[in-house]
Amino acid sequence: MAAETQQPDPNPEQGSNYIRIASVGRRSVGYDLKLRSEDVVAAINGAATELDIGQFEVLMKSAIEEPVLLTIYRKGHFFETLVPGPLGCMLEYAQPELAQDITEALKDHQIYNFEEYRQFEALRNINRHVCLIDTDYSVMATMAPALWLLYLRMWAPFATIIATYAVSAIVHPVLFMLVYILTSIYFHKGHLQLLRGYYLYTEHYFWMKFAAVTDKHAQEICRRFDPKCRFDFSHVGEPEKDKNGKNGKNGMGASTPSLSEA
Repeated sequence: MAAETQQPDPNPEQGSNYIRIASVGRRSVGYDLKLRSEDVVAAINGAATELDIGQFEVLMKSAIEEPVLLTIYRKGHFFETLVPGPLGCMLEYAQPELAQDITEALKDHQIYNFEEYRQFEALRNINRHVCLIDTDYSVMATMAPALWLLYLRMWAPFATIIATYAVSAIVHPVLFMLVYILTSIYFHKGHLQLLRGYYLYTEHYFWMKFAAVTDKHAQEICRRFDPKCRFDFSHVGEPEKDKNGKNGKNGMGASTPSLSEA
């Protein structure tokens, strides 16, 4: 789908050349990345944005061959995301006042080397529990599917695969080896789809997509946008508590986030 953009102002106001998303087109890369209107592209591949909209669109067309690392400014916080092509969004220039705020805030934001980033997907339920999916290839998922499921606490698929292994081993060792090879091939090709489907089944819904360098860094990004979010394996401590002393769990006095809230 061709990107929908406003024609760039040949003389944007001084300090206002940050590119702001005016609206996100459906069936677009920006929509798939969970970008939103009013998000601002603050940096491209680690350097502050100095391109006009036309130049930016030309650059993003080259991202089909190699992703571009964009630093996005949203509601006072930054996050990075790996973008595999034109955003397909309506674009405009940020207002000078907002551009000045971004310039000052960007001085304190650390951007790592491009090669260090991995793309993550964050799914969150109404109780602010967050499941993070590392979209990089998983060797464990291919070589040891049962251990991978056990590590992620995916109990129903884990029980199913153990039962399948047990039955095939009882019938014949050769059948067990064949079943093991076939399940490894399946997990090699479909472990991300399996993860997404399982988390959706447990009522976790897509919240954010972003790039981070470690699991801890990914959790820190989530906490910037929701201080009350929780993780099974937390590297960032306990979530912020409500005035009544409760954490992010939904209950008396605890707020419930909308599915799109960040």
